[in-house]
Amino acid sequence: MIKKTLKIFSQNVRKNKTLMNTILENSKNSIDITLVQEPPKSLIRHVPSHTDPTGDPIYSTPNHPDWTLFIRQDPAQENYTRVATYINKKLQKMRFTLRLDIINHQDVNVLAFHSGQHINYVINVYSDDNQSALHFLNRNIVNLNNTVVMTDDFNIRDNDWDPNYPHHSVHTKDLLTLAKSLGLDLSPPTNPGPTRFADNPRDTNSVIDLAFINPNNSGFSQHSLHPELHRPSDHIPLIIEVSINEANIDNSFWSISKDSKEEKNFTKAITDGTLALDTSNITSEEDLEAVVQRLASIFNEAWYSQAKKKCITKHSKEWWNQMCTESLNKYRNTGDIEHW
Repeated sequence: MIKKTLKIFSQNVRKNKTLMNTILENSKNSIDITLVQEPPKSLIRHVPSHTDPTGDPIYSTPNHPDWTLFIRQDPAQENYTRVATYINKKLQKMRFTLRLDIINHQDVNVLAFHSGQHINYVINVYSDDNQSALHFLNRNIVNLNNTVVMTDDFNIRDNDWDPNYPHHSVHTKDLLTLAKSLGLDLSPPTNPGPTRFADNPRDTNSVIDLAFINPNNSGFSQHSLHPELHRPSDHIPLIIEVSINEANIDNSFWSISKDSKEEKNFTKAITDGTLALDTSNITSEEDLEAVVQRLASIFNEAWYSQAKKKCITKHSKEWWNQMCTESLNKYRNTGDIEHW
């Protein structure tokens, strides 16, 4: 299967675990990437501590069997991540990685992925009322070519994107400068409207959840707001579809089981075909090429006549086995490169 676009869901879930689980379950067949701001956290256990007799708490964010979770791990509760990114497992061939070597901050996820021969980036940000993430990014951002999208709850009200708000923010210039440095522009939605409902009915709703996309991307100015999906959160989800370089995400492969009847037939077909190959009259480069091509055809025909197509799923057998474990333990014990 060739992948040409990525469909992205982005929402501040206000630490609601039920909402988070609902999003992951309902979107597993339709969404490629889920960007979450203010994800929920749950106490998993306490681990021994030198300073606290009850132990240090370990927290976690919800997982789902169809999604791979990327978060910045920090044992301190006050530094627990305020962004989480979920990648649909059907995209595993695109090799998504969380690049903490580029940006290591509790409110920012920079994810790299492979698309064709290119490395691209998706940036998920939560910027609090003090604009901690925005200031950090402006101080530390590096040149990230091929950034596809940056989206988040920016917590910045400005008349540039919120016509019902009469003022300009002192942080707007920093935000737009950051986006420009990444080759991105503010992308207007197809259905403009508020992205956060006010807690106080006397206050106005606001536009603070934004998407920045490369203006040359076919997804620019094509994303949409979905107020019908906001559920318990006061933030409206954004659904963004961006184009990427073609990537093969086929998770199937051809295989012949060891010691099977098919393996015996495969071996016999290769042996018989090779023995029958006429190599007695090779007098030119063209003759040699013809023989080599025929040999390749023998192998190809033998393989596809016996191999079976299989799909990699979350239930597939892992390649790591007991022999791998024993070999690794031997190397760790001896440190001898010969055992590596």
